[in-house]
Amino acid sequence: SNPPETPTEPFSQIMQHARAFFFATAFFALAFPPFSTSASAQEKDVETVVAGWVEHVTLPSFDRLLIARLDTGAKTSSIYATNVEMTERDGRRWVSFTVPGDENGEELHLEKPVRRSVLIKRGTDEYDNRYVVDMEVCFNGQIYKTQVNLADRSHLNYPMLLGRRFLKDVALVHSGKTFITEPNCGDASNG
Repeated sequence: SNPPETPTEPFSQIMQHARAFFFATAFFALAFPPFSTSASAQEKDVETVVAGWVEHVTLPSFDRLLIARLDTGAKTSSIYATNVEMTERDGRRWVSFTVPGDENGEELHLEKPVRRSVLIKRGTDEYDNRYVVDMEVCFNGQIYKTQVNLADRSHLNYPMLLGRRFLKDVALVHSGKTFITEPNCGDASNG
């Protein structure tokens, strides 16, 4: 007569399936490593610097030195602009504006294509409609193209604000330091 079945037979079959599953999973993990987002940062070859919460920057084409507040609470950067007027050229919106002079410079009269418009909340029920343009900014010895909205910053301490879109891959902000980066890029470029 046959010996009675023991409870170890079903367990051994389960273990065989578990081992097969483990080896298949291990092979898949080795053959296809998980997607990594760090590759995009390496491809950009961007070096993040530590910067103070207030820094000097320049508008490289115009050799204009500005003081900028680095603000991680703001998404878009902003520049002090007056006489802001929108026009149309060849079906595209353009904006002319003035960047007020500093103690060493004259006013800058600029014209740029409008990239978009944004509504910025100023108070409980107050909003500003601002034009956004592309500008080149020299920060820590390198020129970056960034979006800036044109704002009346006459009541604020700093003529420029650099927001998260700019800071994301460029700088970490040290809240206890100011003016620790290099504001000059050495040569002018198309701003």
